[in-house]
Amino acid sequence: MENITFLKQEAEKVFDEVLAIYHELHRIPELSLQEYKTTKYIKEQLKKMSIEPISLDETGCVAYIGPEPAENRKEGGAGGRSIRTIALRADIDGLPVKEETNCSFASCHEGKMHACGHDGHTAALLGAAKILKSMEESLPVRVKLIFQASEENTEGARRLIRLGVLEDVDEIFGLHLFSEIPAGIISVEEGPRMAQTDRFMIKFTGKGGHAAKPHLSVDATVMAAAFVLDLQTLVSRETDPTEGAVATIGSLHSGNQYNVISEEAILEGTCRSYSRQVSEKLEEGIRRKANSVALSYRGKAEVEYTGTCHPPVFNDKELTERIAGTAREVIEKEKFQPVKPLMGGEDFSWYQIKVPGTFALVGCGKPGEPVYQNHNGRFAIYEPVLLDAVLLHLCAVFSCFK
Repeated sequence: MENITFLKQEAEKVFDEVLAIYHELHRIPELSLQEYKTTKYIKEQLKKMSIEPISLDETGCVAYIGPEPAENRKEGGAGGRSIRTIALRADIDGLPVKEETNCSFASCHEGKMHACGHDGHTAALLGAAKILKSMEESLPVRVKLIFQASEENTEGARRLIRLGVLEDVDEIFGLHLFSEIPAGIISVEEGPRMAQTDRFMIKFTGKGGHAAKPHLSVDATVMAAAFVLDLQTLVSRETDPTEGAVATIGSLHSGNQYNVISEEAILEGTCRSYSRQVSEKLEEGIRRKANSVALSYRGKAEVEYTGTCHPPVFNDKELTERIAGTAREVIEKEKFQPVKPLMGGEDFSWYQIKVPGTFALVGCGKPGEPVYQNHNGRFAIYEPVLLDAVLLHLCAVFSCFK
């Protein structure tokens, strides 16, 4: 199919429907592995399009558009298949974040919010699905839609892989909306795009007592505070400045009464990097510093370090060039700009270990407005960018026509 500029017109036709889906999904955010309402809604939308959803796990679903499996087999074909299967993936879970946007379609679930754009990812994939279904008979490829649960806790992709989601897949495409990237900027680039994510938990144990008698106690809060401050030297003084690394404490709980010295403090955090060597060095440093701090304050430290929640997102060169080339024929060329690799993590990387994959970064920061980054209670999507998100999914499929 030589001229594919018609795809933009098709995307514009369904754009109002995409917005309505996005608004509805935004109202019902659910945490990882609890996406029951979300899954039900997605399945209802697919059935309206005459697309049959398939459940592989309790939440999330997959579906197919294109030749049926029986028609997709031929003796002598690669892997027994005569037609390629392209997977398009969207994550569907929300976050335990209180919404503060005051938008008309704000979260109906107290303390939960789609603060990372997954509602936009899902709406865009459903919009692309409607268009692909309308031209199903002419598709020379089989499209597999993956609506993945549990991205935020880094479990979803691995769960689906164990359930066989990639067994009939030749390549995979996904995307992510980012508010710190201005709307109108799209990155479809080869190589590293997002970081490896590690997770750790530290428990400092001391000896509780009366706030007025600190000399008779071992203060776990002081140990935790000292560790938090010392942690940053792992990056600033022990990591090569040319290597990307981040160490962050996201949660610290210690004590429950103003006049009681805490006996226990629990910290949870994450490290981000782009190499196994840096990851291992950060882990060693965290264990060393936690034990050193505990010893200096007469306490005890226990460290649980979960290495490689997921590896770096790394885009396949050939596939990425093919998709980017097709996308530039449909979307304004000036939108495609280089974006430096991000230190955020994405479990899309587990798919890329199994099959060639491309992951696009799409800016959604509203022009002239303050930027509230992903995972903030004021995070918002500049809605017109959802049109580009729909088109990117379509271009990933139509790049196979070349």
